[in-house]
Amino acid sequence: MFVVKANHMVKPLSQSDLLLYFYGEAEVETVDYIQANIAENPDWSNYLNELYETTSDLDVLMISPAPTTLSIILEESDSKLYHSI
Repeated sequence: MFVVKANHMVKPLSQSDLLLYFYGEAEVETVDYIQANIAENPDWSNYLNELYETTSDLDVLMISPAPTTLSIILEESDSKLYHSI
């Protein structure tokens, strides 16, 4: 849990809030709060950078089969449907 003092007010901010912010699913008030206070909270920036690096690494690992391979699999599976035993 992250805590920040902004405008003489303390608001707890969880990693879940930052995760929702990262994916563009946070409530407007949370987005405004994060954007207004992120410069004063390097922990938030570090966490968001870790999320970015992790999602980038996962995107690289997502390997799809070649289109030709998919075509062959689909053709073979389709032809089996119409063959009697």
